[in-house]
Amino acid sequence: MKCQTMESRLLALLGTRWVTPIVALREVGCLSLSQRCGEFRRELGLPIADKWVKRKGKRFKAYRLAA
Repeated sequence: MKCQTMESRLLALLGTRWVTPIVALREVGCLSLSQRCGEFRRELGLPIADKWVKRKGKRFKAYRLAA
């Protein structure tokens, strides 16, 4: 089995759906989703889309790899 880095697993997840910080933590162990998405934008030039989500009175961003 090929060992994948957290970044590669996160990129694969971002390519399939909108990802919130709690989803990133649960599914790939990423504690700082916004920072990783910023790195993907700056260092790799990837088109990462974001949107504000409001649930239970809390606001946070969700991210996705734009097509």
